[in-house]
Amino acid sequence: MAASDEETSGLAQRADQGDKAAIFKLLELARAGKPDAQVRIGKIYYDGLVVQRNFPLALNWLQKAAAKGQAQAMNLIGHMYQEALGVEQDYVKARLWYRQAAEAGFAPAANNLGWLYLKGDGSGKSPTLAKEWFERAADQELPAAQYNLAYLYASGTGVPRNPQRALELYRAAAEKGYAPALRAIGWLYQTGQGVQSDPAEARSWYEKASAQGELEAEAMLGQMYQQGLGVTRDLDEARRHYETSAAGGDPLGQLFLGWLYQQGMGVAQDYASALAWYQKSAAQGNATAQNNIGYLYNEGLGVERDYQMAFDWYSKAAKQGEPTALYNVGFMYEEARGVARNLDAAFRYYQMAAEKGHQEAKRIVGRSVR
Repeated sequence: MAASDEETSGLAQRADQGDKAAIFKLLELARAGKPDAQVRIGKIYYDGLVVQRNFPLALNWLQKAAAKGQAQAMNLIGHMYQEALGVEQDYVKARLWYRQAAEAGFAPAANNLGWLYLKGDGSGKSPTLAKEWFERAADQELPAAQYNLAYLYASGTGVPRNPQRALELYRAAAEKGYAPALRAIGWLYQTGQGVQSDPAEARSWYEKASAQGELEAEAMLGQMYQQGLGVTRDLDEARRHYETSAAGGDPLGQLFLGWLYQQGMGVAQDYASALAWYQKSAAQGNATAQNNIGYLYNEGLGVERDYQMAFDWYSKAAKQGEPTALYNVGFMYEEARGVARNLDAAFRYYQMAAEKGHQEAKRIVGRSVR
């Protein structure tokens, strides 16, 4: 069978009869050099919806389209390099492909490029450049970019902190149904940033986001029921929301559910279950979960006490700037738990924790200075 015939057979193997004619026609146009058809064939292989996913073939067709200036193809190639899909991960190449697509006016690529600059993947971190590319995409009304730009203003990353501007941008994205923006507006109402604090309004926004499957919003709803914010305190309802969020893979839901098991709130106290949920959250980089695992090992709760393991987990969280973890690492250095005593290192960590607002660290640093 010729290669082209083999590809034709492969493309139609999962398609129903009604789709086959359209797929064959699309493949014919792609082979004739039509860039829009080439990118569509590339996406078929990329998505694996009607054929077995095949990234090398996807890349082949996307490169053909990109060579003719097809910006969507450039963006997809960038994503393949960013996520190591059929190619070795290469953030520099991802950034270059995203830039080509963004400069061709493709808003999702500008947003993706901004994200790489924000995270520092493929280059040093540059919130200023992240803002520039997010703005380009937001000016084209891309809700994900409006959300990302709002985050910069809400957190004061690369721009002066401006909760009011953040709220405007979140609302613009929310009006387009962008679920993370719905959740973010809920957080602003919960914390009173840019608006008057209103737990009931926060819950309403979380519910809108949750209805669209936004798992972090589901976790935040659980927190409101756990704490009785804008609702009657109900630990069963909190657990139900946490379980939905955690089962979907959200690290915040996993963290909160682990906390219920650790504390025995609305469930029987179960340190093994707490550890299991913390580990799932920590594996996704959640610093609080990493710190909590350290605490379980430090105290010997559900595991054999192991100061070395505790120190290691505290250190992982401390590297992310988690205030309690910074304090805990300082304490471990001071008390020689899992690490050789080093009072200079202890003081440095206490200082870092104090700068993050940790009250006990502030007391220790203040006492030392005097």
